[in-house]
Amino acid sequence: MRRFLPAVLLLPVIALASGRSDKGESASSPPVAPAGRPAPAWKNTQWLNADAPMSLESLRGRVVLLNFWVFTCYNCTNTVPALKVIDRQYRDRGLTLIGIHTPEFPPYGGEHDRNNVAAALRKEGIRYANAQDNDRKTWDLYGIRYWPSYVLIDKRGQIRYEGYGEFHVDDRWHREWNRRIEVLLAE
Repeated sequence: MRRFLPAVLLLPVIALASGRSDKGESASSPPVAPAGRPAPAWKNTQWLNADAPMSLESLRGRVVLLNFWVFTCYNCTNTVPALKVIDRQYRDRGLTLIGIHTPEFPPYGGEHDRNNVAAALRKEGIRYANAQDNDRKTWDLYGIRYWPSYVLIDKRGQIRYEGYGEFHVDDRWHREWNRRIEVLLAE
């Protein structure tokens, strides 16, 4: 005789599988990367909101948060308000937030077009630097698999945390990323 779980007991499982918690927050836990793993040096040459191409070496001594995103991604744009808060809160304290704009669709979809990316940055009010990763070299270099994804790099250039998924101003994952940034800034 088979036994079936009552539907009410399956709700938390369904919520976790769907990536949402009962409070409407992202349920995906950003995994912690092994401490001390060197961050690969990206080589993006196309940048927006930056006077010149940025390099990992030039940011040594600062904490760096990479946000892999694309402007046509609903989850990515839903996370932008929380990222703008992080940028405002920590930029002057030693954090550099960098968007790595990696298109999902072929070039005819418009995500590769610099003018479209610039328009999206204006529309979203994004003032932090963004690299165009049209060839997905930085995406591949960091082993990214999802939009949006995040890589937090310490002052010595070591990856300390990685994660993915949507989060919102003052939800538990926004607070967790803030805590992680605080720890690295204090080192």
